[in-house]
Amino acid sequence: MGFLFKRNNSIKYGIIVDIGSGSVLASIIASDSEKLHPDILWSRREYTKQRQNDSLSISSKNIITSLVNVLMTLDAEGRKAMTEIVGHQKLTVIQVTIAAPWSYTVAKTITYKNDEPFEISKELVDELIRTAQKKVHEEIFESEKVRELGLSIISKSTIQLFGNGYLFNVTNKQKVSELKLIQISAAAQKFLTTAVDDIRDKLFPETKLYLNSFMLPFFSIMKESVATTGEYCLVDITYEATEIGVVRNGFLNYCTHTPIGSFTIAREISKVLSITPEEAYGYLNEKNFLQLLNEHGDKQKAQVKEIVQNYKDVVSELFKETGDALSIPRKIYLHSNLKSEPFFNEQIAWAANAATKMNPDVCNVTKRILNKSYTDEEIQALNSSTGDTSLLISARFFHTQANGNKFK
Repeated sequence: MGFLFKRNNSIKYGIIVDIGSGSVLASIIASDSEKLHPDILWSRREYTKQRQNDSLSISSKNIITSLVNVLMTLDAEGRKAMTEIVGHQKLTVIQVTIAAPWSYTVAKTITYKNDEPFEISKELVDELIRTAQKKVHEEIFESEKVRELGLSIISKSTIQLFGNGYLFNVTNKQKVSELKLIQISAAAQKFLTTAVDDIRDKLFPETKLYLNSFMLPFFSIMKESVATTGEYCLVDITYEATEIGVVRNGFLNYCTHTPIGSFTIAREISKVLSITPEEAYGYLNEKNFLQLLNEHGDKQKAQVKEIVQNYKDVVSELFKETGDALSIPRKIYLHSNLKSEPFFNEQIAWAANAATKMNPDVCNVTKRILNKSYTDEEIQALNSSTGDTSLLISARFFHTQANGNKFK
């Protein structure tokens, strides 16, 4: 896809890296503040060698290999492609997003109440922020199960303040009887963050590094796309994980995940059908998934259906973890591989219904992002050149951060 560029300071050039559970994406992005969407100058996704067992230690080594390979390719081929399009421009930012199960997103709400109205001060807000950070630290580092993951904090964001239930910005001498602060923090496994730091220092020392869990840009872009307020559930399905985020009143309220994704399911199916995991994964990408099983015996078909049912049961239990006493919202925004969306739409809808006894409204996020930011001609070109749904979210997040002067 070709682009025309002005040589001015309104354009920021950077690298986006999306570390999934079974692949790593690296792209070079041009963000022009005068354009609705960013331009993708070069992009490559490196897939890990798919594991035949459930060893995360093997998978972690594979993800590092993919990370190194794709960034070395970007340093050589990507820089060359960028020069051919825009000349000798400087890359200034690396935006890295890390998906579950390598990352862990924690949303904390801290409330201060008083019978008598009180004046909001910077000191009080700072105290609420410190309390939120303490709660995050306790959840990440005092839970034995989570501590075993070897996590480190990679980002902290104070999302919003509520005074007496209303959103507001702090000004002088405001008085309320209840003040609520929402803060979202992200943690990631140290082996990954250490590798990212090392590669950046060696290949891109001139850039500034920004790290986030994938759920944070996912939430940010969906909030921009759907509405600033409201309730909905975000679901991100990768090769080896399914992560959910519960949004209340327009803000991310709770996140959780299970280490089961599309290839986890495919690997189990491959054992039953005596085919390769790649072939089984291809089954999930077919609209007539159940019809394909007719090629196999009744016992095998029953076993495959049991594997899929087990996944639905796990996700159904996951949907019951909302962080509060309420059910998950009826509206669900699902992000997965473009080809496997039909399969997972069905499974996620069943799981949500089982958890809430209501019929959910499952919507695929890719179409919403594309229709909002791109013309029909650009959508066709984008699909033919990349077809990468995570790239759309990460690139859009880069664009909003760059234009909001968040990259400094």
